[in-house]
Amino acid sequence: MAFGSAVRERRLALGLSREALAHEAGIYRSYMSSVKRGCQSVGLVLAAQIAQALDVTPAELVAKARL
Repeated sequence: MAFGSAVRERRLALGLSREALAHEAGIYRSYMSSVKRGCQSVGLVLAAQIAQALDVTPAELVAKARL
């Protein structure tokens, strides 16, 4: 599973829209969409922001994505 797919799965489990997740993570919705599609690389800081918005640790997201 790719990182973007792991993010999407968790986002849906929480009932968050893409817009709400982007807002909570402090990034633009269009950038979040690029991450989900695998068009953008995700650095450690961004991965931590997304994980925090999804109420998981970055390690949990990475493990789910099998990176």
